[in-house]
Amino acid sequence: MTKKHPVFAYLLCVSCGICAQACPVSVLAMRREGKSGKYRNVFPELVKEGCLGCGQCANACPMEVIHMEEDGDAR
Repeated sequence: MTKKHPVFAYLLCVSCGICAQACPVSVLAMRREGKSGKYRNVFPELVKEGCLGCGQCANACPMEVIHMEEDGDAR
């Protein structure tokens, strides 16, 4: 079975933090700083080594801006 990890569409993220709350192993945190329009926001940052690949973050995202990708995919 190939392991997966979340990929975030940061330009569409609204910085709600629901994905970080949904992570069962707490390897996702709202730490990555960036801009959304003219406002500075924090975005999800993943510690990939600890990720289970369960997809809970993607399932919880109300904006549907997280998709699961197989490790090793080049994008």
